[in-house]
Amino acid sequence: MGVMLQAFYWDCPKAESREHQWWAYIQSKLPVIAQAGFTALWLPPANKAADWKSMGYDPYDYYDLGEFDQKGGVPTWFGSKTELLNLIQSAHAAGVQVYADLVFNHNSGADAQELNPIDGQWRWTKFAPTSGKFPRDWKCFHPSRYETWDGVTFGDMPDLCHRAPLVYTELINYARWLLEEIGFDGFRYDMVKGYGGWMVRSIQEMRALRGGASFKPYAVGECWD
Repeated sequence: MGVMLQAFYWDCPKAESREHQWWAYIQSKLPVIAQAGFTALWLPPANKAADWKSMGYDPYDYYDLGEFDQKGGVPTWFGSKTELLNLIQSAHAAGVQVYADLVFNHNSGADAQELNPIDGQWRWTKFAPTSGKFPRDWKCFHPSRYETWDGVTFGDMPDLCHRAPLVYTELINYARWLLEEIGFDGFRYDMVKGYGGWMVRSIQEMRALRGGASFKPYAVGECWD
């Protein structure tokens, strides 16, 4: 049994005068966090969002953790990729796990509009992230060839179609990358009512490899009306 700390709140970088420095700030608090008995940190979405001063729940480039100059700057609102890696390494040294917040229902900040031939509507669905990983177009979103709607959307943000083979594969690869290369120990799934439980199950049944050993990631989902 353990105790997880939500290591952020809405607009926390601005409220605490720690814009683009949140990862380093939390790292400095690790001794107090560990001494208080917390065994895990839940971090906000680490990816570059539609704007670099965003809480991350409007994902643009999943693989930009504060490394590429796009959407206003290089770091995310929480800091650089190097600072995130340092935070995770220090947390592990203190016996504290770190969980990533995954926003897999929708995207935002597209680079161009496209005509969706399924319904003849123009939408902002052309994504060309600077990382070069997981570029997206209309085929990755609803309505698509594989599914026209999954029952729930979030505002007017493009809704990912998880039944599209490219989307399904890329999201699993991204989750594995976070576990094996970045060092996260598990996930908090944002808005799980927005897509099939089979998507979460596919990730959670995965055996991640790190340090010569395999492990199953921790998981908790956000499900509310």
